[in-house]
Amino acid sequence: MTTKDKNAEHVSVVSEGSSRRDMLKFAVAPATAIVAGALLPATAVKAAKLTKGQKCLELPPADAESFNITCQYCNVNCGYKVHVWRQGTGIKPKGAYASPLSGDWYSSSFIVPAEKEGKPVYIAVIPDKDCVINQGDFSVRGGTNAQTLFSKNLPSYRHRLTQPMIRKNGKSSALEVVSWDDALSFTAENLSALKEKFGPDSLALCYGDWLYQLPTYAVRKFWNEGLGSAMFAGNGWIIDNESGGVASVTGGGKHSFTEEDFDVTKLLVTVGKNLNATSSVWYYRFFSNLAQGNAKHIDIDPRRTHQAQLAEKHGGLHLQVKPGTDPILLGAMVREVLNRGAYDKAFVDQYAVGLDTVRDVVQDNRFTIENAAKETWVPADKIRRAVDLLIEQRGHTMLLLEKGVMHQMSSYDSQVAMMVLGSLLGNLGKPGACTDRAGGHPDGSIYTPDLPPGRKQLNYWDGLDKGQVKATWVFGTNVFRQFPGQSKLRPLIGDGFFIVQDRIHTEMEDSADVVFPAATWGETDLLQSSDTRRLRVNQKFMDPPGNAKPDWWIVAQVAKRMGLKGYDWNSPMEIWDEIRARKSDLRDLTWDALLKAGTSGLVWPSKNGQAPLRMFSDEWEKVTGKRFPTKDGKIHFESFAHLKKFNPSTNEWAEVNSQHPLMMIDFRLDELWNTGYTYWDKPMVTARQPDELVWIHPTDAKTRGLADGDLLKVESQYGSCNVVAHVSDGVMPGIVAASGGGMFPKKGRLVNYVMPSRMVPITGDVDTMVAVNIRKA
Repeated sequence: MTTKDKNAEHVSVVSEGSSRRDMLKFAVAPATAIVAGALLPATAVKAAKLTKGQKCLELPPADAESFNITCQYCNVNCGYKVHVWRQGTGIKPKGAYASPLSGDWYSSSFIVPAEKEGKPVYIAVIPDKDCVINQGDFSVRGGTNAQTLFSKNLPSYRHRLTQPMIRKNGKSSALEVVSWDDALSFTAENLSALKEKFGPDSLALCYGDWLYQLPTYAVRKFWNEGLGSAMFAGNGWIIDNESGGVASVTGGGKHSFTEEDFDVTKLLVTVGKNLNATSSVWYYRFFSNLAQGNAKHIDIDPRRTHQAQLAEKHGGLHLQVKPGTDPILLGAMVREVLNRGAYDKAFVDQYAVGLDTVRDVVQDNRFTIENAAKETWVPADKIRRAVDLLIEQRGHTMLLLEKGVMHQMSSYDSQVAMMVLGSLLGNLGKPGACTDRAGGHPDGSIYTPDLPPGRKQLNYWDGLDKGQVKATWVFGTNVFRQFPGQSKLRPLIGDGFFIVQDRIHTEMEDSADVVFPAATWGETDLLQSSDTRRLRVNQKFMDPPGNAKPDWWIVAQVAKRMGLKGYDWNSPMEIWDEIRARKSDLRDLTWDALLKAGTSGLVWPSKNGQAPLRMFSDEWEKVTGKRFPTKDGKIHFESFAHLKKFNPSTNEWAEVNSQHPLMMIDFRLDELWNTGYTYWDKPMVTARQPDELVWIHPTDAKTRGLADGDLLKVESQYGSCNVVAHVSDGVMPGIVAASGGGMFPKKGRLVNYVMPSRMVPITGDVDTMVAVNIRKA
């Protein structure tokens, strides 16, 4: 059966009996097979040329070196095998490669020519069919992991950092390549002087908390314990309470479900989470379940995506919600469940506290279905049908939310409302049932050192505003792309002592006083965890380029030059042993045990050899002693009282006016990850979308005289940038949507210039909703 999306996001062929692999084929095929509606014709032709009839290189011989590794991108953290062999010694099959279709064979995107120890080699990065997470499947990102490796034969050669650099004579001087000793000493001397003069909180850290466990532990230990600074931020949050609404109910932030839950769930509810685009392999597993008629899907999203259309096609719902009003929609569902007496009374009586608070809040007329329909733009009959499905599959439903609602001022209320809805229906700790964050990136922070005694984390943006921050160390992220509010923040960050530690050259170098070249994925031994708590060793299989060094080594050298003790690590294994000594439920997971576990890894936490797969389950309670990690071991609904004051019209919508009549949201592309640090390394992928696109409804486009493909100027009260128009009824009138998560890696296209530097209350996330005007550039 052929289906064409209403908004032409994809053209695909998906049959009723489609398997997970069938879905995979359409998700990762190049432009010759699937042309994204946003793709310009010229780039479609380019993509076809890049993938059609590529000649076979070589397949790995029996004596190739083999390594275990995980994908470097999303939170699914799929397992891969890496094979390395001397060029000319491999198997040379006849024929030509097609484009990537499944993990059972070697695609041309899996194999690249490279160098190791000065000799020409081929490196194959292959999805591992024996990994319990992905079972040989992969996303469009993971299927092109090999394309990002450093090689003279690949685009990565142009922009990798290979040498340390410093700006010796102030901001007006140029960066100079220097020795490691000079760069480390220069950094230590400047940080020591600033700390002495202005105190430890004048030193700020902005780090990629996805970056792998060993580097994040090293830098947080250095910052919080060594320097004694409480001034730090992550990629996407300013205060580390992203899961605050989730934790207010269950006591824990995320990680409660398993991969297998997607195979057996009866109903999936996604709230601000395009699972298909951003956690693709989980979606492939669910789609096999969905396409066989064993499950349904309720997708709550302001955009009509391919995922939303598949949900409707297979008997589910797309609730196209007005951005920022999700708490009203979810609260109305809670009210309806209670009014019908359809909640899981046995579960709630045994495990929950605070039901009276919930009843009191939802009695407000704001939470009637009729009012919710007016507030949220979701028709009343669809809300009722959604409640029907939730009740029908009580105890068999996965409810997952993520950045689509977390990067809004309503984040905390959305989290609490969804957690209460799912908990009332008993969707916790059961096969195919959970209520949780879906997650976005791998977990590189399963353990981080505590803040200085008696201290709370400080707001980095406030510190910049008030002139308190005198130095910023950027560690594995790009603050000149990652943060909204670039018009305001760039000069504030760049005017201070600015340390950049990264794998590639970026625009941060225009202001940096120090640039440290970091070894990355495949170039050093690392540890990484999936959001399902599977921890794996990522083995080194090639050398870092030039003088690039492991992140933890760089941190340790600066710490020692500042006179700090406890940074005499000689290997990644020593750092891991230190972490295990600090955290008892990781002690079972020795380095050797993790190596033996291969790409499936070991589950944490582990106590006395027992590691429960699913949080909040009978097994979890037996091992940890509590069903939920709260003081009394119960879930708590008291935080639902916060919805009493919720009013979306006082949040971002208060800024909509005649000068800025449209509300802009952002979303993530399946091809583009984080700040796009590997985006241009993969021509086959980037050809699918070579520019920042903003979706705009045909009515709004016509009013402004805009056509598909026009170059546009997007303006807010905070800043402006240029984008390309994608005219589509995939968004509602009055709503526009930026496709690069605000961070599309092309000069002049950074939508984060348009966004405010506004922190979401309680959770500490960044806010990426903003009122705008759009016109031809």
